[in-house]
Amino acid sequence: MINFKKFFSFFIIKIFVLFAMDCLLYPQQKILEVEFIGLKNVKLSEVKTKIKAKKGTYFNKENIRDDIESLLSTEYFDNVEVDFDTTTKKLVYKFIERPKIRKIEVRGNKKVSTGKIKEEIPLKEKEFFNDLKLSESKNKILSLYDEKGYNYTFVDTETILNKEKNETNIIFLINEGKRFIVSMVDVFGNQKVSKRKILSLIETKKKKVFRENKLNSDLEKIVEHYKDNGFYDVEISTVEVKFDETEEKVKIFIKIYEGIKYKISDINFFGNEEYSEKELIKIIPLKKNRIYKKTEVDTSVQSIAELYAEKGYLKVNITPEVRKDSILGKIFLTFNITEGDIVYVDKIYIDGLVSTKEEVIRREILLKEGAVFNSKKLRRSMEKIYNLGFLDDIKIDLQPGSKEDNVDLVFNIIEGRPGMLSAGAGYSSVDKLVGNLQVSHLNLFGRAQRLNLLWEFGERRQNYEISWTEPWFLKKPMSLGFSLYDLTRIREYSNTTNAYKEERQGGEIKLGPRISDEFGLYFSYSYENVIISESKFPIDIPEGKKITSSFASQIVYDNRDYIYDASKGMRHSLTLQLAGWRILGGDVKFYKPIIRSSVFIPTFWKFVLSFNAVGGYIEGIDGYDLENVKYEKFYVGGAETVRGYGYRMLAPENGGRIMFVFNTEYKFPIVQENKRTILQGAIFYDVGGAWNDFKDVNFTIGADTGWEDSAIWDNKLKHSLGFGIRFTTPVFPIRLDWSWALNPVNFRDRLQFWFTLGQMF
Repeated sequence: MINFKKFFSFFIIKIFVLFAMDCLLYPQQKILEVEFIGLKNVKLSEVKTKIKAKKGTYFNKENIRDDIESLLSTEYFDNVEVDFDTTTKKLVYKFIERPKIRKIEVRGNKKVSTGKIKEEIPLKEKEFFNDLKLSESKNKILSLYDEKGYNYTFVDTETILNKEKNETNIIFLINEGKRFIVSMVDVFGNQKVSKRKILSLIETKKKKVFRENKLNSDLEKIVEHYKDNGFYDVEISTVEVKFDETEEKVKIFIKIYEGIKYKISDINFFGNEEYSEKELIKIIPLKKNRIYKKTEVDTSVQSIAELYAEKGYLKVNITPEVRKDSILGKIFLTFNITEGDIVYVDKIYIDGLVSTKEEVIRREILLKEGAVFNSKKLRRSMEKIYNLGFLDDIKIDLQPGSKEDNVDLVFNIIEGRPGMLSAGAGYSSVDKLVGNLQVSHLNLFGRAQRLNLLWEFGERRQNYEISWTEPWFLKKPMSLGFSLYDLTRIREYSNTTNAYKEERQGGEIKLGPRISDEFGLYFSYSYENVIISESKFPIDIPEGKKITSSFASQIVYDNRDYIYDASKGMRHSLTLQLAGWRILGGDVKFYKPIIRSSVFIPTFWKFVLSFNAVGGYIEGIDGYDLENVKYEKFYVGGAETVRGYGYRMLAPENGGRIMFVFNTEYKFPIVQENKRTILQGAIFYDVGGAWNDFKDVNFTIGADTGWEDSAIWDNKLKHSLGFGIRFTTPVFPIRLDWSWALNPVNFRDRLQFWFTLGQMF
């Protein structure tokens, strides 16, 4: 039997002996002196900031290796060596310093200015010489001449080195070549694709300046077009370029070998263990018995890689293998997959913060240290961070972690302006001339708290409002907010512009626990005093004061990528408001459920197709007569519902108890700045209506004679078409909409113009 006591004693003694030998062979030695040799143009103080080894610290080989890497990363040195004398305890750094560029000269250039060349090349005066940057500078000069059409330009360089000062002068010697105009482009060998189509693909055209680089890229475009239409064997067999030195013109002849057109006969996967063939087939655009398309193969590789990255397989390798049957015109495609090892998140770093607390960003990151890397969670984390609203840019950097299968995740943040004082004026179709003064802050105290102070004033509108929101109350995923307001508006009724004055004074408290990243619950209590005065229709709109005390609950599903201007995703919500029920008190009693659904679909580039539908219902509690609170009923028509018709026009005169509105918009960018759209256009279609009773509900689109002749409400839906412009300002978006009624009254007033603030949906 094994004597565990003796075995344990032997094991401890062995460890002690090994440790003692290590200390004897590699004793810790304190550095008594540090010397630097070879420095001429690099300041000693700058070198010292890059190294860990100092006088009085212990000599450590690992620190020395780090010091050498740090010094070489500055690109000041060709080589750095370090010696340590164990007798004198002296540490010596020996440098081979790169020459410093004293002057850059450009000779022989006439068509491109010296200033332009110096601005574009990576080599700069007073910086350190670099062979790679010299080569890049020559290529950049050639590129500048190619852009202007000067073919066969040559660039040589001379370097004059002052060894004593270790400084160099660099001279670029340019032979500019000639500029040729294309007089002919002809294509041969094409049978399946017309010459006209091929010539439309390329930028090298008759009467344009000839550029050799552009011709090469044009030939690639021709091949790509063929391979995207089933011609797997296509090749440019010959390209003949004939220069006329006298006329300074060029003729281009392109001969194409098309080959046959292939269809995909079979798609297989090899090496896949994490995902089944059925799961992989679902995500790729390639399908059997369809024309072979090279771009679809590339997209499939990318889609498979992204799917694997969602489970941490960042090192997955996908190689498409093509076997072809030239007789039958079939391609057999196999994706060879090497899955590699799962990658884990080691450390998460957040850089670039100035005023924002790190926890504000970190709490929005769905990935956790030590967890499997997930690309889907990373994308969603970036969206959540952007949705804070006060950041200009986020860049992600993946760096090697402490182990081979680990990565460090670095979020590089560029903060925007979280606070804004603004003043403005505009003309609203509903409120006429309106001015405003607003103070808003999206990142109060660096904690993403939101504060908004607003004063609006105008001919038909006065508003004072203050609101505050804490998005992570008690450091939990739960928002807390309140608002106070005092709003006075002059309302329309029965085609009378100044029918009555409506004052709303009140406040609201909101609490919103988030169930998950995409699901949230919201609860609110509001207390509102509504005063009706100066009524020109006292029977229909009686004057007086009513207090509404209400509680509302809402469940929301929201996975939009950017809540301020979504390009993909959806938002669905169901809201129920109870007023005057039991302990709530107040003068008004009703319940009001509202359901809303919005979907955003990216099409191509940054064009976004979006749909929005909203339906609502209101009913009095305990027999309460809603005619006493017509302002709580539904009204359709105007800037927020169906834009081709006047405000409240598509509802019974006293409002409706049931409402339905559908909108669709197709938005496209016009002006962009810092990857964000600041000016965009929109084409839209609206349809909707309101009814007082379920028996009146009619989803037929149209109009009867009473509506067409005198705008007498009927129970049919009305629709409209239009276009608009969207401005993104630091405080709020501005909408300008022109809408054309498709069910006009007496064929007059077809066009409606709306100036409004905020997104439609």
